[in-house]
Amino acid sequence: MQYRKAESRQQPKEIEQATAGRYYIRKNIKKESRTDEKGAAFDLWVYDEAVASEAEYAAYLAIQGAELRREAEIVDDYTLQLIEEGAL
Repeated sequence: MQYRKAESRQQPKEIEQATAGRYYIRKNIKKESRTDEKGAAFDLWVYDEAVASEAEYAAYLAIQGAELRREAEIVDDYTLQLIEEGAL
């Protein structure tokens, strides 16, 4: 997937279905304060955005699930180590 820089005045969702079979996937979502040409302040959301096909979206979800499972395994291993060392 190719990500591009994007902006919005409304807070975007991380994942949003654009059309049948097309999804927006967003990351690095941050709110920034800006000033318009008249000096009025406003908030703007800036982020990286990719458009994914159905297959790309399915692969993205699989990778996210695998990363979450791996993080849980790391926490479990560390907790077990602390228990074995008597720290917990």
